[in-house]
Amino acid sequence: MKYKKAIEYLHKAFAELPEGVELTKGGVGELALANHLGHTLVDGDKNADAYLGELEYEYKISHTDQFNFNFGTRQMQNGMEWEDKIRTKVSKWEGAYCARVIGVTVEEVAYIESKVLLDYLLEHFSKTKGQLLVKNFSMKAFKALKNSS
Repeated sequence: MKYKKAIEYLHKAFAELPEGVELTKGGVGELALANHLGHTLVDGDKNADAYLGELEYEYKISHTDQFNFNFGTRQMQNGMEWEDKIRTKVSKWEGAYCARVIGVTVEEVAYIESKVLLDYLLEHFSKTKGQLLVKNFSMKAFKALKNSS
């Protein structure tokens, strides 16, 4: 059985995970970044990813150099405009971290305050016509946001 030892270690790792922390959809990287920053992961995946005290943070984790901020579609069914959709979500965060993680080692991390990110996203999406509101950053481009404000 080729994966027997790896599965045994994973069973031990899962037994040590805090309640509500998943290792799916970037969960290993989020766990590694939270440990690196001294944050606590939130339960579920609908809002921010982690918190420190009362402050909440969004995490984008990649093993490559691609960090996606996905806000769904422009078309809203509740009368809300796409701008309000983005404002509502991003304004809940103190800021966002992008981290390049290999296994459970945080190789590189960058942080942007939510106000800077929000201003950038609203301007960016106002210049696009596509229905999906997805912005992809490289680490270099994400770090450049801090210098452009």
